[in-house]
Amino acid sequence: MTNRKNLFEKITYSPVALSFWLPFFFLLTYFIYRHMAPFGSSTILTVDLGQQYLDYFAQFKETLLKDPSAFFYSFSSGLGGDMVAEWSYYLMSPFNLFFLLANASTLPAWILLVTLLKVATAGLTMAFFLKKVFHLEGYAITLLAINYPLSAWFIANALNLLWLDAAILLPLYIWSFHRFIQKQKTGLFILLLAGILICNYYIAWMIGLFTILYLPLALTMEGAWKRSGRLFLKLLPASLLALGLTAWLWLPTLVQLQLGKTTHAPNWTLGFENNPAFLFFKFVPGSFDFDQMQTGQANFLVAPIVLFFLWAFFSARTISWLEKSLATLALAILFLATTWTPLVLLFHGGQYPVWYPARFSFLISFLLIALAAKGYQQKEKGQNWLPSIPARLFFLVSPVVITIIGSLYLDQVTYLDKPELLTFLFGYLLLLLALLFSKNKVRKVLLLVLTAAFLFANLAMTLNHLAYLSQKEYQTGARQVDQAGRVLSKDKSWFRLAEGLGRTYNDAFLGHFKAGSHFSSLLPAQSANFYQTMGQISGDSKLSYNNGTTVLDSLLSYKYYLTESKDRQQKSTASLKKSTRFDYDSAPTFAAGKGWVIKENTDALPVAYAASKDALKMPISPRYPLANQERLLTYLSGQEKQLFMTQEPLTIAATNNLEPMNRITGGIMTPINKKNGASLVLTYEAKAGKNYYLNLGGALGLSNVTLRLNGQKLKQESGYNHTVALNLGNGQQTGEQQLIITLSPGVKNRYLDDLALYAFDQQMVKEDLAKLKQHPLQIKKANSRRIEGTITSTKDQSLIMTSIPAAPGWQAKVDGKRVQTQTVANGLLAIKTNPGQHQVVLTYTPPRFWQGLCLSILSLGIVWLLFWSKRKFSLAPSKRP
Repeated sequence: MTNRKNLFEKITYSPVALSFWLPFFFLLTYFIYRHMAPFGSSTILTVDLGQQYLDYFAQFKETLLKDPSAFFYSFSSGLGGDMVAEWSYYLMSPFNLFFLLANASTLPAWILLVTLLKVATAGLTMAFFLKKVFHLEGYAITLLAINYPLSAWFIANALNLLWLDAAILLPLYIWSFHRFIQKQKTGLFILLLAGILICNYYIAWMIGLFTILYLPLALTMEGAWKRSGRLFLKLLPASLLALGLTAWLWLPTLVQLQLGKTTHAPNWTLGFENNPAFLFFKFVPGSFDFDQMQTGQANFLVAPIVLFFLWAFFSARTISWLEKSLATLALAILFLATTWTPLVLLFHGGQYPVWYPARFSFLISFLLIALAAKGYQQKEKGQNWLPSIPARLFFLVSPVVITIIGSLYLDQVTYLDKPELLTFLFGYLLLLLALLFSKNKVRKVLLLVLTAAFLFANLAMTLNHLAYLSQKEYQTGARQVDQAGRVLSKDKSWFRLAEGLGRTYNDAFLGHFKAGSHFSSLLPAQSANFYQTMGQISGDSKLSYNNGTTVLDSLLSYKYYLTESKDRQQKSTASLKKSTRFDYDSAPTFAAGKGWVIKENTDALPVAYAASKDALKMPISPRYPLANQERLLTYLSGQEKQLFMTQEPLTIAATNNLEPMNRITGGIMTPINKKNGASLVLTYEAKAGKNYYLNLGGALGLSNVTLRLNGQKLKQESGYNHTVALNLGNGQQTGEQQLIITLSPGVKNRYLDDLALYAFDQQMVKEDLAKLKQHPLQIKKANSRRIEGTITSTKDQSLIMTSIPAAPGWQAKVDGKRVQTQTVANGLLAIKTNPGQHQVVLTYTPPRFWQGLCLSILSLGIVWLLFWSKRKFSLAPSKRP
């Protein structure tokens, strides 16, 4: 009975347990208050969590339960892409196993549970660290430990679930660091460092830099400087073993980073990214909002009690000046790294963070709490809890000054308001009163209550600044994607789906189909460049296949097109509609559901087919995507001199509130009265049998610009800096067509960069595509990383052309012999052959994966040998004299 009682206490209200349960129930209370699923009509989904990560979690389940090959490669990632690196960044958390129980409908509720568990577990590991390293006892553990999971970084980044695991492991890792210094045992250190590297290499880099800062401080705390040389000689190989154990994951990831992220050269300067003086405002509860999420400052807020014990650390005479100096240096470097460009880039792996600045600032909170724990030790030893006179003045004057200055900046600092400033002020003043006047028996309880209240206030105020998807908004898009995926799964051929209607860039993961859009931090530069040359929207982190044509759709195996059904109201699809494609109006319908319809492209080519080798010498014109598409088709069909694209005349029919324009292409729309809207009316003559496309240059920003064709509003994604093409017709409508470009009130001007109208002769296009369909690849077996089948090539069509993105890692075998792959149009995979029937096998293996795996196996062998030898030595009988 006693054992059960002790067990119940340990897992419910012990100091370590409360460090888990308080953050858990604080967050849960807030989520229930906000009616987040499964507690109401809202969801926890916001920003990247709803637009990106959720779809990855669906892919996680699909890979583990249905298609393990998708761990290596997926055709749901844009046109196709490496997945080991994506798993390394997004999906290696053990908490993701909960998503195996989820489906598209219930994913938001499971994400909420995982968020609760991750944040709460950070409190658990911090409590363990404080107990083991600083020997805290009783509810002093809880008092300091809850500051870590409820710090500003965890609350502001709770939506970035992929970063939390490494932060959860940090306290255990630093404990193993101290343990190593004390006992020179490296086993746990190797295991925890390997765990951090596996969970997220990006955060692991930051923790690695922090280790360098923390090492001299830890040696001083443990009084181990005399043994530092010997310890370093053991620490270095232990760290290398951890790297070796995880090489199977990070080595292929490094290759993908070199193909994408690291190709963007940052601007190294000696300037500051933000105003360092404003960092003082980050001690105010709720000092985070949507603007801060984009270009803000570090989030490191902890409760006032931490700063009080931090003062105790620096004022304690029993702590050496060296330890204080090293602690000051570490804190100074970490704070400077949140604002000074060279250190900002260093801590973020040489790249500026896109949104979510100072992603390492949990390290600041951790170090503040660790130093505060050391300060608490001194207070406990001296039994003197009363603040000194300087401390009283500091904790009285500083909050008052920050509050007054903050009130003067309310109009300039978006995240500050009066309730937040008053909460900050009274939080610090109440702490000071509790320290001065409370009795010993109630002091710790009162301090815990004040700390918990302050942290909960920060939690609520911070999360209140964010907007969340409603259940209806999420379910509308998710249900549509899920239904489309289920219908498409009945077609067992190899094909892609173009989305004119969708929820996110990563819909293909949620619906388990092949698409063309993708949102990831690891996009290869070659994929982005290929999209740009073909008129599709791309950037550092996204690919968006919204501007397809009848030519490009067919060449890239887009057999189907998802769009809204005619009975669906425009109002309900405003957030889901991606593009307007008139060229599918007369296409046959493959399937339909509530609000959506899937059209079939009968001209779509298979994933591989026989084509002319002339395609290997096809020229590329970066600013002319429609011309590139024309050349790609004509060169593949062996008719490189053929021209099926013509430029059609546009005429200015009328203007409204615009200064006179003497030309259209390269012209400038300048409103006369900028307070009012302005419009340009253009007309052109449509002819039967032609598909029309409007060329839009990268300098023509479409924000606050509306395009209408014959009164119908056209959907076109904005936010691109290269040329795209918008479909205006499919040859069914003839006669005069009216295109109106409208500027919203307040727009200064718009440059009609490369604005021109082009038409494709659809009969010629169909003839060329029909020629390429004569010798398709007959697929026998296929999964996410392997395609094999038979194909017949001819003298005129001796090139096996594919719609697979060319990338390191793809290997080809023809008739059992490995052959060199080729690249067409700077982006697509092809293989040279001799005329005849061939057995073709295409296989993708992440570059450096096998080398990494061998290194990991070797490292595992070394670890096992070390363990076995130590165990054998310890069990060997001692010799008696």
